[in-house]
Amino acid sequence: MTTSSPDEARRPWREAAFVKAVYGGEPFLVKPALAAGIITRQDVRARFRRIHPKVYARKTVELTAGQKVRAAWLWAGPGSVLCGGAAAMLHGESYFGPELVDAEVQLWLPHWRNAPPGVTVRGWPTRPDSVQTQGMASTTPARTAVDLARHLRSDVRAVAALDSMCRSGGADPDAIAAAAFGMAGQSGVRRVMGLLPEVDPLAESPKETEMRLIMNATNLPRFESQVEVRDELGALVSRLDLGNRRWKVGLQYDGGDHLQRDRRDADSTMMMRLAALGWEVRRVTQGMLYAPRTLVHFAHGVFEKQGWRARGGDGAWIDRAS
Repeated sequence: MTTSSPDEARRPWREAAFVKAVYGGEPFLVKPALAAGIITRQDVRARFRRIHPKVYARKTVELTAGQKVRAAWLWAGPGSVLCGGAAAMLHGESYFGPELVDAEVQLWLPHWRNAPPGVTVRGWPTRPDSVQTQGMASTTPARTAVDLARHLRSDVRAVAALDSMCRSGGADPDAIAAAAFGMAGQSGVRRVMGLLPEVDPLAESPKETEMRLIMNATNLPRFESQVEVRDELGALVSRLDLGNRRWKVGLQYDGGDHLQRDRRDADSTMMMRLAALGWEVRRVTQGMLYAPRTLVHFAHGVFEKQGWRARGGDGAWIDRAS
């Protein structure tokens, strides 16, 4: 009786997955596909297009961010490590990862190679700490967070990236600090260390981070993120983006989804319920974040309405957006 090896037993599944990838629109290595007889050279010319050297995909397919990452990894080979936005996206971060991948996929290679358009090779002298994600090596969540922040010019966006990696990318402030200490001396790492005290894993979007940083740079009472407000029966009325429990002042960022009719109706009801509980809540739009002095003056007035009085200051803010 002949028994097959584990590799032989898995081979049909692998081949079936390869065929599905090729004809399902996924990027693939053209030489193995030709060698396996899955496609012919005529098929390559007529039905597929080159994404990177050796890497092809169907002509009719517009690559998603995830497919761009896989295409770059296939070009680079299994010795590569995905980093930056590509690694962030693989770890589940949903704001900066897709945005950065749309411009370029960053990765590390043990030996320098000229990268094709859309791919950037990082020339770090040693292999970064990595984990396997979806079959590809990527920098650890903490290392990814440091890399994102140190390569973003704006401090506000850098803190927002750190917040987002903590919220949904598998990192946490302590792990990020440890990774930063391990990278001491590398470009931008010292700046990231200085920004770590501003990190708040509860922030649910970059705009919430920006709003929080504007408020934290004033002499107004401190806000907390994701403050739950409940009625006298304990039922949840609202979870405020920013709230101060003592003075019952809240700020809510209004994204585009708040313009929908059903959402507007629900928001109006919520605002009336909050007012009945003694809360003064103001809605903040993207345009107001572009005029932070006006926003601070606005918030200052709300606190005064609730009985707070400034001591030795007028609520002036410090520019933290550089």
